[in-house]
Amino acid sequence: MNTATDRLEVRLPPEEKGLLTRAAQIEGVKLSQFVLAPALKRARKITANADRVKVSARGYDSLLDALAHPPKPTKALIAAMREYEAADIQWR
Repeated sequence: MNTATDRLEVRLPPEEKGLLTRAAQIEGVKLSQFVLAPALKRARKITANADRVKVSARGYDSLLDALAHPPKPTKALIAAMREYEAADIQWR
């Protein structure tokens, strides 16, 4: 069952639309499927890459070291934590 409701319009020269239409017919799919499938594949790849954090090996090692050996809290951090606790903020 197709639940698609949004539309996407593209303006292109007639010869390009003709080429896409012919290729879709050769593949035996609708024009919208022919155009949309590779666009979605590329969009997923681009967004997945953008969502990853890229770090050097040295940076990764520094991160792991900081997690394994966190610095002692500063006076300012301790004060902020006390204010937070006093405000009785529920975050979970």
